[in-house]
Amino acid sequence: MPDIYYKSLDEIPLYNWTKCMNGEHRFIRIDLKESNNNEKQFVELYNLYLNTRGFNKDYIKYISIIKKKAMLQCDYLITKDAFKLTQIEIEDMKLENMQKMQAEPVSVEKTLIYLSKWLGYRLDWKQVTASEYYLILEEYGKANK
Repeated sequence: MPDIYYKSLDEIPLYNWTKCMNGEHRFIRIDLKESNNNEKQFVELYNLYLNTRGFNKDYIKYISIIKKKAMLQCDYLITKDAFKLTQIEIEDMKLENMQKMQAEPVSVEKTLIYLSKWLGYRLDWKQVTASEYYLILEEYGKANK
């Protein structure tokens, strides 16, 4: 019996992966005629993505600031130390600065235009796999440092 779901980033076309990442989990299916609940299969593939690609550095930094703020809030509730409020405000300012500094996200489609220009040939997001896309994107980043 043939597989009905994409099982790895090496198999799934970038187009399907992007649709899945935008909440359209039916694109995890190889045959789109069926559209049953596909969330479980998407979660499995997304976990595989996280295990291989991980979180980006900015996201990890963002989460660590949120964690520090939460710990300070708990400390304040326990100790009622007013200085904790100042520390909480500092963490709020860090979060706000991170949000201001964050560039407008570039769509996958626009990224493919830049990558195609860099490679010298058109990348078709229905042909290139998600794994290939991330590898090309990584190499593009290295080449432009």
